Amino acid sequence: MHPSSPRGRLRDALLRVGERGDVNEADLRAAVTTALRELASEALGERSRVDLVTVGAEDHPWGRSLGLRLADHDVELPHVLLHADRSPLPPQVQESCPTLRQEEWETVLLVSKLLLMALQSEPEPVRDGAAHPPQSTPRPPRSVSREQFCQALTAIPERPDLHPDELTAQLRTALLNFASETPDNKEAAHRIAVLHTGEPQQGPRLCLSRSGLAFAKAVLSAAGCPVPHCVLEEFPDLTQDEWNAVIQVTGLTFTAFEAEPAREVG
Repeated sequence: MHPSSPRGRLRDALLRVGERGDVNEADLRAAVTTALRELASEALGERSRVDLVTVGAEDHPWGRSLGLRLADHDVELPHVLLHADRSPLPPQVQESCPTLRQEEWETVLLVSKLLLMALQSEPEPVRDGAAHPPQSTPRPPRSVSREQFCQALTAIPERPDLHPDELTAQLRTALLNFASETPDNKEAAHRIAVLHTGEPQQGPRLCLSRSGLAFAKAVLSAAGCPVPHCVLEEFPDLTQDEWNAVIQVTGLTFTAFEAEPAREVG
């Protein structure tokens, strides 16, 4: 069944980025950017900068993979967030989310990076002396750990038969299998939970376990905050609009993996 809501269409498009087989990159790019624009129009209006993000390829020594990138800066979104994960809690975010603590903000940034990494494709082996086809590229299937993480995320909006505690347990296990059991990752896994929060009609979503603050709300509240110094040290040419685009696309991605709010009857 084709997703009928903006968040469902974005979720569907993002999950296709990492699917195996022959993929037309131009069609995939169009599907993701169209879905991003649609959800951003609904959630952000004129503040949206998501057009600065595209789906593109990254060539590594170990292979070539597709993922979300800044179109003009030519850098993967997870790589930008990697350099932000120790940044101070912005005052603007503290004002919007007064219960949020510094260590929880670091968890939000760490899980944001892992979320975007999980949605990338597995690296395609580099062919010696062969140019990559410009449009259609065969790719390997997701690794077991990446697939489990994607499935645990997808279960939040798509498995209403599962109790939030079960969704939480699956997600924590999948996160650590995907990201490895470092002390930081273990602390982050302990701080996340799938919860019904907010108004009575709100469905399950990824939240901070202590406060119940939704990841999507925490991330989107940072849009407009100055680019962290630790990010500028690595990317001195990164613009404020590009940083806003990273934050907005990350927040919308969390939104895409939230359950639809229940419609009020009457």
